[in-house]
Amino acid sequence: MSGTNPYTKAQNALETPRQIEYRLFSSVTRALMDVRPLMLSKVPADTSKIAYAIGWNRDMWNHLMPEVLDEKNPMSKDLKVSLINICLFVNKRTDEITQGKSTDIEPLIAINRNIMEGLK
Repeated sequence: MSGTNPYTKAQNALETPRQIEYRLFSSVTRALMDVRPLMLSKVPADTSKIAYAIGWNRDMWNHLMPEVLDEKNPMSKDLKVSLINICLFVNKRTDEITQGKSTDIEPLIAINRNIMEGLK
């Protein structure tokens, strides 16, 4: 048996690319929201959960960039530039959090929610 989950394969076949992207953003954003209370703690109890959530968010954004940069992508140049700038911000904020310079993940959550609204 291959490593592909047949249920995931069937679900993806029934969803549009926008629906798949929305579901991904929703899952990642939920993970960020779940660690928000940990981030507000003076001594976060579960740093691995925090690292996983913010890393997953960064990975999602970084995986979207090749598609955004693809010349065949029909998005307007302004939208592409905006998304690239968001990705740069996400990477910068993630670095600040992992280096202990910030505990504020609200901007990451807000960005993802705004993207989700656009995908509806």
